[in-house]
Amino acid sequence: MNFRRPEREKGEKTADVPISFWHDLNTDRGIFLPDFVGGSLGQTLLLTAFLPKSEIEKTAENLEEFSRQMVKYLIPSRRKRPPLQRVGELFGSPIFEFGGQIVDADLHGEAIATPHVLILLFREELPSEKLVDAYRQFIDLFYYRNKVLSAYRDTRTLYRKTYATYIELEKRVKSFRALLREKTTSLQLSSAELEDLKTVLKELAELDLEYARLLRNYKHCRNTIAINTKNYQVKREEIFNILKEQKYEVKREELDFFQELSDRTSPYFQTRIADELNYFVEGSNLSDKAIASIRGIVEIEQAQRDRRLQQQNQQLQDQIQIVGVGIAVGAIVASTVGLIFDEPMTYPWQENRGENVHPFAIALLISFGCALVAAAGMKLLIWLNKKKPGF
Repeated sequence: MNFRRPEREKGEKTADVPISFWHDLNTDRGIFLPDFVGGSLGQTLLLTAFLPKSEIEKTAENLEEFSRQMVKYLIPSRRKRPPLQRVGELFGSPIFEFGGQIVDADLHGEAIATPHVLILLFREELPSEKLVDAYRQFIDLFYYRNKVLSAYRDTRTLYRKTYATYIELEKRVKSFRALLREKTTSLQLSSAELEDLKTVLKELAELDLEYARLLRNYKHCRNTIAINTKNYQVKREEIFNILKEQKYEVKREELDFFQELSDRTSPYFQTRIADELNYFVEGSNLSDKAIASIRGIVEIEQAQRDRRLQQQNQQLQDQIQIVGVGIAVGAIVASTVGLIFDEPMTYPWQENRGENVHPFAIALLISFGCALVAAAGMKLLIWLNKKKPGF
């Protein structure tokens, strides 16, 4: 929004007003920089005024206290007033920048943006005319500036979340390493340990996914800062070109006040974010290696367990087959047991023993012999099959 007091009324120049006028205009609700706006990109307030004749010759440094008084009247005492950040000139007129900085709370709270107030004091009409003719472009310039600061403020929140996730990842990896140290002599794990390892793997995978999402958003903010810094530079050049097209005598140095963001502030933001990303990428590598190691151990352990179970099942099947064949053959041969009644049974120590072996004894011996031969043959056959390639 734009508030403006006419410079002339009824053909006459309006009377000068004291700077306390801002206090009378700004009610308790806060017309300027109101809280209820709640804009995600923050707010920039540009105050412009013509200096009275008694103040025209003063330098920007001599007008600092005057600008501080303006901010004092502008922002109620219940709100924290932003500090004076920079003093410079725009189109030959003194300009003062208050606040507009990101207060970084590190890991102890949300980063906040201080109110951003620009005070531009005209010594003559020409600077005012230049500002009016490029007003739309200045609005865009402030928009790109606030996009840069908003993206950087978002990275402060992401930094805390990413750092917390990194610490949790490191904790999980340490617990995994402790388990490995306990198994230095043998990597055979109990069923409970194997299930614990699978749980660690699942938790690590979930944390790694969240970590990757945070890093992606982190990089997105860095790209947003880079893109809008470039837009800021293009818009500043556009202001110069528009004024040149309108036949104003303007030099690029007259816009140097707005070079701070692209020359120093934004490069600092990008460098800091790049350093933090380099640190956090190590956490991603650590997580990937831990997940790969756990998966490998779980797969090996599971394969060994499956192999042992397969061998046990195979041995059981072999025993069943051997005993089954032996019983079957023995049963068939033993079916000759009826021969026991064909002739009287005699024993070797009896005097009236027969000259020939009793048929039942022969059948019994043949039954046992056949059962043993069949069992041995089946065992040999199973052994030969196991020796075949690919078994």
